[in-house]
Amino acid sequence: MAYPFPRFSSAPQTPQFLKGEESPESWQSRGLDKPRPHATRWLIASVLAAVTFLALLTMSFRSHRHQTDRIPFSKSDIDDFFNHFEGRQDCGIASTDVYIPPLATLPADQKHSLYCPNRAKLLDAMTGGGRHGFDTPYFPLGCHFRWYSTTEICMILDRFDSIVFLGDDTLRHIYAAFNMLLRENIALGALKQWELKESEREACRCENQLTRPECRLHLVVDSQSVSPNDATSGHSSPYFCNRTPHIFIPIDRSPAAADLHTSFSSILHREPDSYKPIAVIHSLSLATSLAWDTATSSMDEWVTIADNSLKNVPFLWLGPNAAGHLKPPSQILSQGNNALWHYTIEMAKEAQDRQLDALGMYNFTLQAGSWDGSYYGQKVVLVQAMMIINWLSRLEST
Repeated sequence: MAYPFPRFSSAPQTPQFLKGEESPESWQSRGLDKPRPHATRWLIASVLAAVTFLALLTMSFRSHRHQTDRIPFSKSDIDDFFNHFEGRQDCGIASTDVYIPPLATLPADQKHSLYCPNRAKLLDAMTGGGRHGFDTPYFPLGCHFRWYSTTEICMILDRFDSIVFLGDDTLRHIYAAFNMLLRENIALGALKQWELKESEREACRCENQLTRPECRLHLVVDSQSVSPNDATSGHSSPYFCNRTPHIFIPIDRSPAAADLHTSFSSILHREPDSYKPIAVIHSLSLATSLAWDTATSSMDEWVTIADNSLKNVPFLWLGPNAAGHLKPPSQILSQGNNALWHYTIEMAKEAQDRQLDALGMYNFTLQAGSWDGSYYGQKVVLVQAMMIINWLSRLEST
């Protein structure tokens, strides 16, 4: 991501001879050149300036993976989280179906320690966890992530100028869940409801938003198109907050089409004087048949555009889902779990070599139910969206 270089200046000081220094006459009597203490001091000052600059630059290192921060313990009852969401009863999803908070067995002043203390440990925990049985809630490794309320999500998003989801259909479905959370609507919150006929409103509810091709045609692709159109439709489902724009940019190759570069650049320069970061979630996997060179090319492609903007643009590389048991036999060799695991590991290394954060989804989806062997339903994508929100919560806001 792009960070402006810190400025450092050191004005030269007027040279002074210190007590105890040899006089110029004593040097001349020994046949030596007149010393230049001011030059020596300027050299020392320059070295100190360079060291300070490097220290400041290190503090601005791209990933900021080792900062420590305390997350306040949430006293809200997780059982009630989806109760006020539209579609809670129709879709049959309870909060405990997708997330179980850590047991609050510690004293009140230590409860924050149940959650991951910094971003690096958070990403490792969410990547390396597992399930205690097929399709049961996922447990991160070593420490926990938060399930934020909609009010808390809005506070997190307010710290950013924009949020960009950049990827193929796997990420499109996660962006769909991101919209469900912000619209507090798991029945139709991923869709452009103003485009739906009444028959489609019934046919596209809940899981069908993602599983039916005719419904996926109506998935929301950016927040700024929702408010003006949703308000004029007979079935309004507004965002709980809509102060930070977010968008999904579809990519399936590298280099991507020029118009997608233009869209991304326009987001980076939307607020030229803004100090807030523009967060990017980047993923590319099944659309390229797990081509390693295409993935690394895509990383370089989009990071270069971000760096050229001179904006603060943190990137999260999102690894692919594991293959479900319904994966067609013809795809097992090229897109089976062996290929997906190696792709996950190697692309995470490539991302970190580029100073990008990386979050793996292989463990998270390994024992989850998939409707076609490649893509997953609401219980999975809602948690994936919340994991991304957890990552956003740990990023610096300037």
